[in-house]
Amino acid sequence: MAHSVHIIGCGLIGTSIALSLHESGHTVTIEDIDPDHVSQALNLGLPATNLHSQQPEIVFICVPPSAAAKIVNESFVTFEDALLLDVSSVRNSIIGQLNPGLIESGRVMGAHPMAGREVSGPGAARGDLFQDRMWVLTQGSQQSQAQATKIISEMGGSVVTMDPADHDRAVALVSHVPQLVSSALAAQLLEADQSDLALSGSGLADSIRIAGSDPNLWVDILQGNAAEVSLVLRKVSIELAELSMALMKRDRDRIEQTLRAGNEGKMRIPGKHGTGQNRFESVNVMISDQPGALAELFNGVGLLNINLEDVRIEHVLGAPSGIVQLYVPSGQSEALDLGLQDQGFDTRGRQ
Repeated sequence: MAHSVHIIGCGLIGTSIALSLHESGHTVTIEDIDPDHVSQALNLGLPATNLHSQQPEIVFICVPPSAAAKIVNESFVTFEDALLLDVSSVRNSIIGQLNPGLIESGRVMGAHPMAGREVSGPGAARGDLFQDRMWVLTQGSQQSQAQATKIISEMGGSVVTMDPADHDRAVALVSHVPQLVSSALAAQLLEADQSDLALSGSGLADSIRIAGSDPNLWVDILQGNAAEVSLVLRKVSIELAELSMALMKRDRDRIEQTLRAGNEGKMRIPGKHGTGQNRFESVNVMISDQPGALAELFNGVGLLNINLEDVRIEHVLGAPSGIVQLYVPSGQSEALDLGLQDQGFDTRGRQ
């Protein structure tokens, strides 16, 4: 059944929600304090529907954390019967600023999508941004949670419910501190010699990918979850300080301790479809940097009836070619390697 949905805030998340729900047949209206954001969102194909023609049943509040409480308080009065879903990536600091009775009403909830991009703004929005992504629901009545779960499922997402404090602790570790670590590492490049940067490869690129995120938004997020982020950051800082000393002392055992702990920690991240960690192997293939080369490779893999779990591309410095890393389930890399060789592809080893 189609719903009337209103989006407050036309950034990456708000516009992506609007696009997804519009494509699913819902009536969607949008607003933003920046008229240019609204214009950009409408140019992506959203209809210029008048908000006052139909009161919304669901309101998504997609504003920076520092503004979220104010908007929730106002929306609770403006949209008397609507379910209010705040997508902020912090909860406790916002809850503390809400007017009395809002949480107890059951129609004010946190609905944080664990999705995003390293670019921001409505121009970066995608209707498929939430496909196979987890949303964290906090608080709300059973009816509200059921309603939120349904609308999220229509965007391709799934839900988990958490206490606000548990949510803030979790995202500090899995989202907020990674952003700071990535940014801190990328900041070291400012004073680096250009000749040094010319040697950079996929390792550095992977580590600093999210360093391109919007600083203004992230300052809001980090301040909103400052206590939890600080706790995790101190642990990381202690680990790095001890590693620095171990390197000075040539303490191989201490260095290896962190590397092995990192191996074990990485294996704890849930794998495909939320199951246990998948073990993948990769085959490296050299291809030319020209139209159709990648499609030809994928077609070759398809002929072998082997499912790719992930793909990464690393361009070769100073050459019109690249290394494509094809990730497959454990035990299938040899068949992929030999099968591609038989088709004439230039494979470069397995890992």
